[in-house]
Amino acid sequence: MEERILLWIHSFAGPFLDRVFLFSNLFGLLPICTVVVTAMALYHLLRKERREALAWAVVGLATVVFPELIKYATARPRPALWETLIHPSSFAFPSGHAVASAAFYPLLAWVLLRRREVAAKVGYGIGALFAFFVGFGRLYLGVHWPSDVLAGWVLGFAQSALAIAWLRRA
Repeated sequence: MEERILLWIHSFAGPFLDRVFLFSNLFGLLPICTVVVTAMALYHLLRKERREALAWAVVGLATVVFPELIKYATARPRPALWETLIHPSSFAFPSGHAVASAAFYPLLAWVLLRRREVAAKVGYGIGALFAFFVGFGRLYLGVHWPSDVLAGWVLGFAQSALAIAWLRRA
């Protein structure tokens, strides 16, 4: 079934969507995510918000470590259904891009808008939509199975939700 889903998504492939989803790929890359996490941790440290800085550091480290441990424990191969535009070298499960985008971007939006409760919820929703964009891009690019992306989203959204719950308690 996962193969059929990927082939159906690939049936829409074309130069424009190739560029769109190659762009989405950038937002899950380690260098970009490192900049986001470091910038947010430093921002909070400069504002003397140690709890927030710690939350970013913990979520950042967890997002690097947990997916890699799971990847090597499961050793699931990536799909090889067509010649892909990118060539990741690690295992497939879970999608690190999906984990990172679901952990960082909803948290980022919530943190920036948290002073206004309704805006914070909307921000989290926008961050979540962005995470779906990044995760769907992994499917479009043919480098992950749908279950890889779903597992990544679950892990990432759990991290961002736990960080927000912890920060709200303060």
